[in-house]
Amino acid sequence: MDIIMIQETKLNRADMAQFSKNLYQWQMEATDSIGASGGLALLWKKNTITYTGYVKMQHWMAGKVKAINKDTEFIIINVYGPITTEKIKAVWLEINHFLTNQKAPHCIIGGDFNTILYQSEKSGGAKTIRQSQKDFMEWVNNNYLLEIKTNKNAHTWNNRRSGFSNISELLDRFFFKGDLSSFQVEMKASVLPWSGSDHFPVLLELMGELNISRRPFKFENMWLMHEDFLPNIQKWWTKCNIQGSKMFQITLKLKEIKHKLLVWNKERFKNIFEEKLRIEKEMDEVNIEVIMHGMDQLLYNTEKRLLKEYEDILTKEEIFWKQKSRQVWLSEGDNNTNFFHNSVKVRRAKNRITQIANGENQIITDPKMIAEDATQYFSNILNNWEHSDLTHS
Repeated sequence: MDIIMIQETKLNRADMAQFSKNLYQWQMEATDSIGASGGLALLWKKNTITYTGYVKMQHWMAGKVKAINKDTEFIIINVYGPITTEKIKAVWLEINHFLTNQKAPHCIIGGDFNTILYQSEKSGGAKTIRQSQKDFMEWVNNNYLLEIKTNKNAHTWNNRRSGFSNISELLDRFFFKGDLSSFQVEMKASVLPWSGSDHFPVLLELMGELNISRRPFKFENMWLMHEDFLPNIQKWWTKCNIQGSKMFQITLKLKEIKHKLLVWNKERFKNIFEEKLRIEKEMDEVNIEVIMHGMDQLLYNTEKRLLKEYEDILTKEEIFWKQKSRQVWLSEGDNNTNFFHNSVKVRRAKNRITQIANGENQIITDPKMIAEDATQYFSNILNNWEHSDLTHS
């Protein structure tokens, strides 16, 4: 843990100065509290991080973070959301103005926002939709913020009461703004155990890209767009003659069709990203010819064909990223492939297994050892099941 963001420190400038004297490997920037409420602090390890402060306001602070001896660099914003509607709108406008002026490619925004986004993020209490919730959602959507969700979207605040009086909400979270394709790290958020406050701390981990040597077969929805797809499936299934039990036949037929699909995808459907680059290159060549020599019938027909191919490949690309991102609330036609790509990277980080406990209850963190232990575990289950099945048949 190299950066710590604290909201509602309840400490004034003198108290913060005294507190900072006790820090050894850490440096700190902070804002004053107002009476016994408010106050922000950002701490960073001085041997791994450099921090340049840009803005310090009552409810948010921002600066640039750069990892020492690494290329990782981003803007970080620490937020403590106000309670009143008027102040909330003012804070969102302040941050909007900062983001517009900075034009940073990567920005991480986190903290206690003091409001939920969806009704499912609250348990107990009144179920009314507050204006602060509407304003928060509008701010998130207008800024194209991508939430780095915790597992199971755990609630981060609890009023510590029992029975029907208990209320819990998801108030603390992290967002990412920018292009994740150029941000060479994966992000994973998790809620940590209770530490004495009415809020649970949230940990954001920045991890290097995971190189996956073997990927499982996945059906691509964009295959359905090709006119040969369904006839080919029917033909392959009919021609595949397998002897044995029904389950054995189905298993081997599916395996055979999977192989044929991969070959067909490579030869006929082609790589959509390479195809997109090819079409763009040909369109550029046509444009140069039109500029140099004017439009003729041949160039007109070529341009018309390329535009149709380009529209088709963009649709396939959007369906491809939509399927991988699993953002079902956006429909084909929005053409926001950058959003889908960002969603894919966040989901991959969320699903990434960084450690497991083996049969001897030892923690394993090495990716190769994790894969071997998981394979052995499920192989044992399958072998035991097959033995049991044969015994009782």
